[in-house]
Amino acid sequence: MRLIPLEVGRLDADLEELIGTPGRRLLPVPSWLIEHPKGVVLFDTGLHQELRTSRARLHGAFSSSGVELPIGEDLTARLAGRGFAPSDVAIVIFSHLHFDHCGGTAELPEARLLLQRAEWEAGHHPRLVEAGVYNPDDFDLGHDRQLIDGAHDVFGDGRVVCVPTPGHTKGHQSLRVELESGPVVLTGDCVYFASMLDDMRIPTFAYNADMQRESMRMLAAQRDDGCRLLFGHDIEQFRELPADGLR
Repeated sequence: MRLIPLEVGRLDADLEELIGTPGRRLLPVPSWLIEHPKGVVLFDTGLHQELRTSRARLHGAFSSSGVELPIGEDLTARLAGRGFAPSDVAIVIFSHLHFDHCGGTAELPEARLLLQRAEWEAGHHPRLVEAGVYNPDDFDLGHDRQLIDGAHDVFGDGRVVCVPTPGHTKGHQSLRVELESGPVVLTGDCVYFASMLDDMRIPTFAYNADMQRESMRMLAAQRDDGCRLLFGHDIEQFRELPADGLR
């Protein structure tokens, strides 16, 4: 088992909007590659390649988002840099369906999608699509998909397990990965960065703030029990991860 961080672009984020503190921060947009004996998995797919030259895909809720996706940082290029082709990816697990977590899905036509049923349904809700919260053109592309309800053991061996962490969105989930070095949880946007968890700060646009706090408390309990948390957009933590991944 190996967990490899891939940086598929960056966001220029308004911290006031995210956690109620002044300033801006450049945030990595991660996709996480998991090598499992039964297949290669990606947790989230980063930004869409079109965002390199046009912001037309972004409107409404995310129209003001600052994005960076230089040549060589798209998902296909990042995979190639680690010795993988898009066809090697068997399963894509989504934390949720916001544009910076599913934009690279078109680059993986042979993968099966795995996500919470509640998130798939939210991603097609007419009001949310019209408001720009979701863009089905990012994720509803004809892939085989598996919709789940609650916790799910991906390979049946306890080593890659979907953990519901709703609140940021209705069907948000995190991913627990059992490595030789110990358990890791990829928090997705349930927790952007460490300080958000320490202070229990919630974005102004959370689907349900009380639900997100409960999910955050559950992750904090796992951390206190010895599990390593890898946060959704923590640039300091991300930069410290070994390039060849965690084992």
